[in-house]
Amino acid sequence: MKDRFAYFLSLVFHPLLMPTYLFLFIMYMTPSLLRPIIEESLPEVLAIVMIVTFLIPALSIGALRLSNFITDIHMADKNQRIIPFIFVCSFYGITAYMFYEKLGLINLIPVMFASTSALLLLLTLITFFWKISTHGAGIGGFMGFFIAIYRVQPVEHAAEWLAAITLAAGLIFYSRLKLNAHTPAQVYAGFLAGLAISYLSAYYFL
Repeated sequence: MKDRFAYFLSLVFHPLLMPTYLFLFIMYMTPSLLRPIIEESLPEVLAIVMIVTFLIPALSIGALRLSNFITDIHMADKNQRIIPFIFVCSFYGITAYMFYEKLGLINLIPVMFASTSALLLLLTLITFFWKISTHGAGIGGFMGFFIAIYRVQPVEHAAEWLAAITLAAGLIFYSRLKLNAHTPAQVYAGFLAGLAISYLSAYYFL
């Protein structure tokens, strides 16, 4: 039963879903950071973000599994993570550039994609030697953006939000350790990498 709960948590807080969760948070709590996109267009942009950050990468990983390029969609073997990581990193980078070209300025969307690409590039390099946690990196990235956003614009109920993100991080750590997917060091290292890169990216550009 506990393993099922841990598996459920790993799915709900999957790293590929974190950009969608982050955009949802920004859309409802600090929409002014998404200008010049008008508020009426934000649901359509949300759909685009979910497609390019979750649906297409998930389908690509599924295709790699069906073609036996990888033997496990969870990629328990660190060596099988490298090619999918490179693909997703490249796709996020191209998407960041496309949003930048479309908007004609640097706002939170291209920064979010660019920082995620940088984080994935770092994780890919580390994965050649060590199996760092992408789940930890995902929630660390969310927290890093939250802290950076709070610096430049007040967020209602900020303390409660920070507590909720911290609780989510704890649940993610529990799930990855319970499933024996990572060691504590791998989870904490992923979290710190995500926190640092996302915070510094948002701090510099916002």
